[in-house]
Amino acid sequence: MEKIAIVSTAASPRTRYLKDVLAGQCKILECHGFDDAMGTLKSSFYEIATVIIDNPSAHPAEVKELTSYVSTRNSHIFSLPIIILTDPENMVGDDEFIQPPVVAIISTADSEKTVLSRIKNAKQFSNSTTFETFADMLKVLPSLIYLKDKEGRYAFCSRHWHHVVVDNALIRGKTDFDIRKDKENARIARETDLEIIKTGVGKNYIIKEEDDEGIDYLQIIKEPLKNEKGEVNGIIAIINNVTDEEILRQELRKKSITDQLTGLYNRVYFDELVRTKAGKLQFPVTFVSADCDGLKEINDQYGHAAGDTYIRFARSALKKSLPKRALLFRMGGDEFLAVIPNTNVTQAEAIVNRIQKVSQTFQNKIFKLQLSSGSYTMTDPKGNVEAAVAYSDQAMYKAKNERKRKECSKK
Repeated sequence: MEKIAIVSTAASPRTRYLKDVLAGQCKILECHGFDDAMGTLKSSFYEIATVIIDNPSAHPAEVKELTSYVSTRNSHIFSLPIIILTDPENMVGDDEFIQPPVVAIISTADSEKTVLSRIKNAKQFSNSTTFETFADMLKVLPSLIYLKDKEGRYAFCSRHWHHVVVDNALIRGKTDFDIRKDKENARIARETDLEIIKTGVGKNYIIKEEDDEGIDYLQIIKEPLKNEKGEVNGIIAIINNVTDEEILRQELRKKSITDQLTGLYNRVYFDELVRTKAGKLQFPVTFVSADCDGLKEINDQYGHAAGDTYIRFARSALKKSLPKRALLFRMGGDEFLAVIPNTNVTQAEAIVNRIQKVSQTFQNKIFKLQLSSGSYTMTDPKGNVEAAVAYSDQAMYKAKNERKRKECSKK
């Protein structure tokens, strides 16, 4: 319950009337005299909602000291209002004290409703600040804050940002399509605004903005503004520049899904692809399995550095052989897997043949690259990816065994 301090030098009909009106509405702090009032203000200034002074014309010097003290403590952030309590007989003399921080006067002739209304309005007036002053305060924040109406038009923006084409002073009434340089981000902004207005649920997302000044990643946090009926009549949003954090996140993400030796995607990302994106690929989808022949012998004879070179040769041969649309993974050890959208059986056979020819061109003074590969083409988006990869592996091992058989028959 808020506290209201009533300052009077003696009990009077005015203070008794006011206490009756305020009974149950607030906690009353009775200050008996101005020394008591100054002590209360100094110890509890920010706990008091309003100060009411009884019949100030009877104690002008003390009132001046008290109001001067309150003025020095008041600011745009917190302001304590003072109200004059009078009666019809003293109205003329007491109303001369109405100047900041004194903001209102109440009389024993006023109705209870009028007294309560004036006290409420005085608190709101004194504790409010102009929109312009508040906007100036927001400019010191590193984040940008803006308001939109229920049509998605800007009503306010705390400061200029270089991804828009108009000055901040001219942003009012504009839409994102009017001001945004990146029209795709304007479309995203518009769609999220409409969804928030429709559902009353806020949004939090990150966009990429790129211009002559570089690349920024911006976090957009939007929340609906609702009226007393719960209807959305606007949007408030905050924009945080999270470029450093997003670049770090992307780097960590890249490391988590990338094989360090080859720079290819790893098994972690393949498993993620299977779980979340396989059905979204363009079908038919061909899986090509490839395996480095003789890697163990190279490691045993020449060391693992030579083996690493052998694996990188395999990576280069596969990338040179595969179409650009292919996703290439190092599944572990000497095993590779390519996922090639929009590739039929005939095209898959041609790719496997090309891998064999290209791989033979990779060699150095101590070894020549030898790859075995096989493919399987999946035509049904609802098919089992793990099974498709198993069939591709079987085709690869079949090709490996066939090559070994031919090599043995020549000896």
